[in-house]
Amino acid sequence: MSDKGDVPLILGIIGTVLAVLGSAVVLHTRDFRRRARRAQAQVVRLRAYRTGASRRERRNSAVYHPVLRFTTAEGERVEAESPVGSNPPPARAGERVRILYDPADPAQVRIDSAMGGGMLLGGVFIGAGLLVLALGVRLGLVSALLT
Repeated sequence: MSDKGDVPLILGIIGTVLAVLGSAVVLHTRDFRRRARRAQAQVVRLRAYRTGASRRERRNSAVYHPVLRFTTAEGERVEAESPVGSNPPPARAGERVRILYDPADPAQVRIDSAMGGGMLLGGVFIGAGLLVLALGVRLGLVSALLT
């Protein structure tokens, strides 16, 4: 295979992987939403996870995960960290938010919003994956027509 043929193939693989990952996130979120219960929670604090290769990048970039305190329908008091974080934070410390939690495992919690639930993230991955895949297919077709 020539070097020109490698680019469409690589783009196709990357696009497919992104779309599959996005689909997995959407399906997992959908399943979670089906079994989850709603509650009101208070954001106790934000836990910052630093990202980036260099010290400067880690200092300037962080993903904030809210730590939420709430009471389940059964009366159990729970404090749990949302696995979905963002920058800017999805909520501020002290703020009250609607959440979804798994009644079988109340520590599994998400803010009840497109961003906080993970649906938006999955959609972004699917969209980016399809875009990269389409670009790879187009480059492959153009390359085939020119040879």
